[in-house]
Order: sequence, then C-alpha cells, then structure tokens
Amino acid sequence: MNPGRPYWIGLTCVDEAGQEDLLNATIVGPVVPTGGLNDLTAPPKLENVEAVDTPNDDGGRVTVTWDVSTADDCTFYAVWIKENSGTPLTSGLALDQNGFSQAEIIDDCTTNSTIVDGYDGVSLQDGQAYLVAVVAYDDWLNVDLIDVDVVEVTPFRNTVGTGNIPDRIGTITAFDHANDDGTAIDVIWTISDADDFAYYIVWVADQPVTDLSGAWAAFGDDESRCGCLKIDKQWIDEDKNPIQLTISSALYGESGNNMDITQTTPQLIKPDIELYVTVTVHDIKGNVHLDNLIQASTTPINNIQDTTPPERLSNIQLTDRPMDDGTALLLDFELSDVSDVATYEVYAATWAFQSVMAGGDGPTTPIATLSREPSLPLEISLVAGDQPVVTGQEIWVVIVVRDSAGNAWEDNLNVVSNQSIDDGFDASGDYLTPVEDVTLEWEDQKDVLVSWEHTNDGNVRGYQIYISTEDFSSTDDATKVGEVQASNSFLITIDNFEDLDNETTWYIAISPFDEVTNRNMVESVKIDPFTQSEVVKDGPEEDTNEFASLLTPPNLLAAGLVLLAMFLLIAIVRTRGNQRSRSKSWELQEATWGIQDNLGSWDDNEPMTSQLPQTPPPPSVSQAQTNDIYGAAQRLESNPYERQMYQPQAQQPVLQPQNQNLLNDLNGGQVSAPVEPKIDTTFLDDLL
Repeated sequence: MNPGRPYWIGLTCVDEAGQEDLLNATIVGPVVPTGGLNDLTAPPKLENVEAVDTPNDDGGRVTVTWDVSTADDCTFYAVWIKENSGTPLTSGLALDQNGFSQAEIIDDCTTNSTIVDGYDGVSLQDGQAYLVAVVAYDDWLNVDLIDVDVVEVTPFRNTVGTGNIPDRIGTITAFDHANDDGTAIDVIWTISDADDFAYYIVWVADQPVTDLSGAWAAFGDDESRCGCLKIDKQWIDEDKNPIQLTISSALYGESGNNMDITQTTPQLIKPDIELYVTVTVHDIKGNVHLDNLIQASTTPINNIQDTTPPERLSNIQLTDRPMDDGTALLLDFELSDVSDVATYEVYAATWAFQSVMAGGDGPTTPIATLSREPSLPLEISLVAGDQPVVTGQEIWVVIVVRDSAGNAWEDNLNVVSNQSIDDGFDASGDYLTPVEDVTLEWEDQKDVLVSWEHTNDGNVRGYQIYISTEDFSSTDDATKVGEVQASNSFLITIDNFEDLDNETTWYIAISPFDEVTNRNMVESVKIDPFTQSEVVKDGPEEDTNEFASLLTPPNLLAAGLVLLAMFLLIAIVRTRGNQRSRSKSWELQEATWGIQDNLGSWDDNEPMTSQLPQTPPPPSVSQAQTNDIYGAAQRLESNPYERQMYQPQAQQPVLQPQNQNLLNDLNGGQVSAPVEPKIDTTFLDDLL
C-alpha cells in the first residue's frame, strides 16, 4: 500500500467449501496508511467553491469546482450535498449535523472538479435545488465540517429527445473458471468512458445475446428474472484496466434449444454447455444500447475431472523483426478456442525438434510463458541455453497450450522456423546520442521530477524514462515508467509507477528513441530517499533554511556552554588583574613605609576608590609598646653616652642657594641664623 493514499477494504465470509458472496461485501473506508504524529489540524477551508448545472446533458447532474487545497498533507476531497428545503442552516453545526450527505470522494488532491449525479442511492432530480459543499481531509482524516462554503445549484435537462446513449462495450472475452467443477465462468470487458455512467449489466445465457430488446422489456434489471449481474462501478482500479468478474448464474432454455430469450429462466451454470456473454452500459437517465451488441462465448468445464488437453496450435507465424541488426525474431499465433486455456508456453532452440517432454528431442524449459490473453507479437532474442539470436542462424519454435487443470500436448507439436536478417540497423540504439545533464529532485516529498538537456541528434523522436532500485547501465535491467516526445522533463508518480516511495534509493535513466528503437546503454542517476536528500532552493531562503537547520537542541546546548565558559574566563581574567594591581601597590607601600594599603581612606572624594574593597586595619599598638617607644626616644634625646649628635644639613644640595650674600641683602642686610629644629626626630631613623 502507498502511504498517503486512501483505500477501501472489503470484508467477506468464506465457508469451508470456499464459497463467498463477493457482491455483498462489507466495505470499510476510506482508510489512509500514514506515519508520524497526528497534528490534529484540519486542512484549511477550500476557496472558490462553485456548483453549476452540467451543460449539454440529459439532466440530473451538477458540476462542482474548487481551488486546490493548500495543505501539504491533503489526501482527498469529499463533496457533501442535501436538498435545499428553504430552512436556514444552523450556524456552528457540522455538515452532517445539518443534514448533508457525502456524495462523492475524490482521492487526488490535484483534482479540482467533479460531477455529482446522486447521493445515498438516489439520483438528483431536475429542477430541485441542492446545497453543495466541498471539504479536504488530511492523511489522519482531520477535517473541518463547520467552516465551509455552501453553494446552491439546480440540475436541468439540456437535450431534446432520447438524449445521449453510452457507447457499446468494445471488447468482451469469456473463459472457463479455473480449478472448479464447471459451475462458473470468467468475463472480461473494457470499461465505458461515458461521463454520465450509471451501471453495467452482465448478461449470460445459453442463447445468443446480441439483441436484448425483448429481454429488457420483459425482465429489466430484476436479477431474480434476468439472471444478470448489475455493477455500479465504472472501473475497478485507478488505472482503468479491463474489468474481470466471475459469473455463476445464467439464463437457460428448455433442452438447450435456441428459443426466445424471454422464455429462459435463471439457473446456476452447468458444465459442458456453451454460454454467450455480453455487457450493456446504462447512463443515469436509463439510456442504453440493446441491439447490435458484441458477445463472447465459452464452455464451462469440470476441471476437477478434466483430463483432456487443448488442441495443438497450427496457425503459428515466425518472422524476422524488420529494420534491425538481425538479433531478434517475431512470433505470432492464433489463440486457442478452448475455454479453459490457462497459459501458452513458448519453446525455441537452434535445432529442429517436435517434443518438449523429458527425454524428447527438444528443450524442456520454455523461453516465455504467456497468459491466456497474451500481447502479440512476441519478440524472441534468446533461445534455449540463453543463446542469442544471430544473423543467419535458423531458429525453431513450438507453442504448448496448457489448460487450468494442467493438461497439455507436449509431443508431435507443430513447429515453425526462420532466420533473422541484418537490415543494417542497430537494434541496441547505441548510435543515438546519449542524454546528458539528468537531474532528479523530490516534488511534494512523494514524486520525482526528472529533467535533462535535449540531445542534438536529429534522429531522436523522444525519450523513455527508466527506473530501478539498483544501479543499471542497460534498459533491460530497469522498468520503463513513461516516455515523452517534445518535453525534457517527466514527473514520476505512483500513478505511472506504483512501487514509488520516498524511503527508497532510486536509479533513473533517460533513453532516447527514434522511429525504430531506443538506446539500450544508458547511465543511471541516483536519487536518495527524501529524508536524506538535500533540498536546494534559490534566493535568500537558502541561508534561512541552513540557519534553521542548525537550531537543534544539541547545537543550542553546545552554544550555551560555550557562552558560559567565555563569561567565566572573562571574570577570572578581570579578578586576577585587580588582585595583581592591588598586590603591586601593597608591596610598594609596605617596602617604603611599612603601612597597609587602604585605598578607601586616602581620598574619600574619589568615586572609584570608594567602591574598592577595604583592607583590614593593621593591629593596634598596645600601651606597653607605646611606653617602650617613648622611653627609647627620651634616652636618645638625653645622650647618655655623650655621643656627637647627628646634625642634618639645613638644605639639600639641590636646594641650597648659590649666593648667600644675595639672600642676606634680600633679608635687609641681616644675617639669618639657621633654624634649629625644636624636636629631635633622629629617633625615627633609628626606628626605621
């Protein structure tokens, strides 16, 4: 299952005999496989919702349009509808609480329109006004059913007469159902492209069913009388492949004779009675083609007791592949008319043979096994023993038809042979100029946008895109997802490549092709899963995105620790600087004066020094120490040893005047006597 895509699940009960009612399964959905956490946020309201009567139709239909949702996780849209009875809607209530019913689901968020022809099993009535709203769901089914735009619309019939009738089914095939007791058949048909499609009816009878005018008039679509099967699904899968169903009832006449189909009765299918099958297409107004219908025929077989192999094929053609280098042959054949054919086995060798049985004269392993509806012609480039087809080499081919019970003729087979011819063309296409400058990028996180430069080779008519989970150099080792002619880009989605997901590493290559073949040798380019890819954007957003990507919890924690370490380092440096300056001041003062550094007491008017921390005061001098100091001073002053007293010079040499007479003149002619100090302070020198 692809993530982000809605699915519906059908539940049935199977008994011990293997029987189940496939037509009455319990359907659950939509269910969306997803991952991650639910954001609990609904996609925003859709803008520009409009509804109009569908033009040029037979009535009963309205066309609804809207702007594509801007939500990245949009998964699907739903169209809600109700009759407009004239009663105002209650504000603040959800759509379902206001009487709306879900009429349509659109599982592609790139689609912005749809046609609604009914709801709750009831068709829209011409002339009746309806209220319509469109909402978007995300992958967790979050939706806002309150804040929506509601519009009014009225359907009308725009045609005159019988109106438009859906085209008849183009292709119908029928086969015996494999591995059963002959009570069922398989029916396959191509889908209808009618835009006002209503339903199919599958008719099975033992009478021809090319004209059902009488049966429709007599039975209608009453399954209890027509033995038919009514299907209201226009297609089964989004790829719109042919529909295949198993049918177990049919209309039977008396004694198996051809008669009026209106005289037949519905019964369970019986083995060994040929049945005829057709499918009719009906629109919402009941228009249908009932004549000139295409029919298919088959015979149910009891495969449990079946021991009869299908007849050997006789109409087989083996031809040279035109306009190549002689390395392949083309095989075509007419399909078997046996109803229980299961497979066609193709055997080829470089020698003549007619048997593929063990111990026979031919190979025992087929080079190809085709389904009961093969795509022809088959290209043969390898034969038994993985030997390649070469120019001029004779190749023998046989086909074994095997039924669902495993029965097949393996000897006395019809064999054909031929030789390949070199027409002068290189089948590998290596003569074409390779494509260069291939770039890959994720689009909307789920698709891959492939771009490349146009080649200058005038023979190139277009480009084929190949993809694989492994590196490859040959297109034979990869899967072709599409081709373009004039464009040089291609978008790979789950619609053209179902295995695509954004969690796998992919290798993609571009192969140019001309009117004959494509280039086989290529150079693949790798694209990593979306979660590991670098999203490159132009403009200033790149720097913003790179910065935002760095804002992760580990990075933020590391940045915080770095800032904290820087602050601590600055604080330590500043503290050590202050201590160093204070230590130098302390040492200078202590060495000179023997006093402590007290910055705060020297200048109380300095604002900065007042904020410095105060050093503790020096210890106080005791009374005994004071007495000792004064006693020593007195003894020095009394000169008990009759030493010559120290007489300091009155003036320092640099301060002594050079002319004493000049000073005396200035003093009025009087000689000034030197001033003796009143207190002898020489004891301080001794103390210091």
